Amino acid sequence: MLVLSISPILAMNPLPTQAQQKDNNTLLSPNSSFMNNSDTLNANKQNQYTKTFETRIGNLSTQFGYVTSETAKKLSDELFFQTAVQVYLLALPAVGGAGIFNGVDKVGYNDTEILYWSEPMTSDFEMLTPNTSTMYLFFPVDLSAGPIVFKAPPGVQGAINNLYQQPLSDVGKQGPDKGMGGMYLILPPHYNGTIPSGYFVAKSDTTQAFVTGRSFIKSYDNLTSAINSNKEARAYPLSQADNPPEQKFIDMSGKQVKMQYPTTQGFWDFLHKVYSKEKYVRDEDKNLIGLMHTIGINPGQPFNPDNSTKKILDEAAIVGNLMAKNIGYDSPIKGSWIYYPGKNWELGIMTDNPNFEDDRNATQIIPRTSYVYQAITTADNMVKKSIGSGSKYLLNYRDGNDNFLVGSNTYKLHVPPNIPAELFWSVDAYDTETRSLIKSDVRSGITSVNLGNVTQNSDGSYDIFFGPEPLAGQEGNTIKTNPGEGFFVIFRFYGPTEPYYDKSYQLPNIELVKGDARVQ
Repeated sequence: MLVLSISPILAMNPLPTQAQQKDNNTLLSPNSSFMNNSDTLNANKQNQYTKTFETRIGNLSTQFGYVTSETAKKLSDELFFQTAVQVYLLALPAVGGAGIFNGVDKVGYNDTEILYWSEPMTSDFEMLTPNTSTMYLFFPVDLSAGPIVFKAPPGVQGAINNLYQQPLSDVGKQGPDKGMGGMYLILPPHYNGTIPSGYFVAKSDTTQAFVTGRSFIKSYDNLTSAINSNKEARAYPLSQADNPPEQKFIDMSGKQVKMQYPTTQGFWDFLHKVYSKEKYVRDEDKNLIGLMHTIGINPGQPFNPDNSTKKILDEAAIVGNLMAKNIGYDSPIKGSWIYYPGKNWELGIMTDNPNFEDDRNATQIIPRTSYVYQAITTADNMVKKSIGSGSKYLLNYRDGNDNFLVGSNTYKLHVPPNIPAELFWSVDAYDTETRSLIKSDVRSGITSVNLGNVTQNSDGSYDIFFGPEPLAGQEGNTIKTNPGEGFFVIFRFYGPTEPYYDKSYQLPNIELVKGDARVQ
């Protein structure tokens, strides 16, 4: 709303010309005796030339066409704050991707070492939405010294991503090695050296990149083949290709490590650290880096904000994180990405393009933010139709009454028979704060590779429960939740078959069984 404080006299009499103003200098000069002796009249004159605007951040004022000093301070702080929030959201793909690097120094990680898990993922390990059904391997890639060779084992499914979690190449059945394994050469930005033959080439536009892989298991009782497969991976600089060093591995199972970015406290220091490692600014990042400069973050230069600046940045991190959370869990655009009409299951990756670009190459910012807030890495096989290979993800945050899922309540998911997944299916529950597996002394998920004491109904269906305590007789079918904490659910279809795509197979809503905890 615009509120004008303009005198009726001013409305009847136009503003003086420059010549008239000069002739009336006695009236307007702050040094004139008339003005010094007529404070009240001067205040009236000031009010005549004052415009006041009622806005979301309070009243803003101008005088004589200029912003007042009080308003200028308010606007400067607000611009700084809004810029910081936008930097937070726009940098989230890179900061989230770099989260894979975060914390590995605590396990003694050195360049070209490969991280692997000798056991399926548990809630002891904090990482964005891992599954409990495959054996992971991670390789953080540092291209600052030149190209890196990565040998992918046969049967591993994964991807090579740049820092922004955009796929440089799929690895595995959907990649150029077709699931047979092979030698990948990851090139740094603007590489102009010789590219030797015999490699699948992945050209990175960022200095930092990463490889993720998953080896499949048929049962928790036999993990050896998957572990051995992952340990066939190799990584070393191209400069050592003639005499590769012995590969070193770090077993991450059982380690208390948080491979995530700091969401609020420490976010800006982490962002500065991440971008300071990048040697080049991509064309699509020029505006983002420019916005960073305006809030005092110059990658490669010291970052030491004063207390006043730090206070605004800290608040911007809180708001940015909550905005990302709201986009991830309750974005208004999600309606178009609901997978089953009339139900609450939505696509985990709300795009047909893993780079999150539409058919005009415009960035799909809201779908991208929703994804990177909750997950890491993308691949073509995660968004494109591929019968019997690849992976698809359906997420759910609400029960059949459209209330958010709360760990204090008990819920039931009826999983119909003939689940359309050739490799495996799983349902896992994640904490809404950490976006990691729910902290639990029992299982955080149920998977077809470890049904154990899960009871199957006579028609081949399953009833899966979520709650702080199992219902009588449903101990094996219950994923334990924590009272007072929200959670969400991911249903995975690995190797999806046609009934998944044509939707002849559909998951019903998650239904409330008991409890009255609600998000207002």
